[in-house]
Amino acid sequence: MSSALLALAVALALGSGRLLAAAPVPDPTRPAIALPSPGAAAASVVAAPVLQFTQVAPGRSSAIVDGRRVRPGDRIGDARVVAIGPGWLRLESAAGTTELRLSHSSLARPVNR
Repeated sequence: MSSALLALAVALALGSGRLLAAAPVPDPTRPAIALPSPGAAAASVVAAPVLQFTQVAPGRSSAIVDGRRVRPGDRIGDARVVAIGPGWLRLESAAGTTELRLSHSSLARPVNR
């Protein structure tokens, strides 16, 4: 009887291992925007840049856009960074001016206040 239970437990463990291996577990430390959607083909449409962080200090403002640090005067694609403020970044291109903002207004609060 105990050998039958042991065989059943082994069979269940092996069978459930295949079920768990079938579904990939996403990395919880990666931003959601970096995760590809399941079954998505390579898109030919270029995604809009995403502002992730701003740092504003006298004479040395910078921002993180799509994981890359930029400063005023740097280029993002065909656009040029013209200004950085608390929670926003302004881009200028041939198509016009675009302003990127942090996803939530509470992210734009100064850290020392």
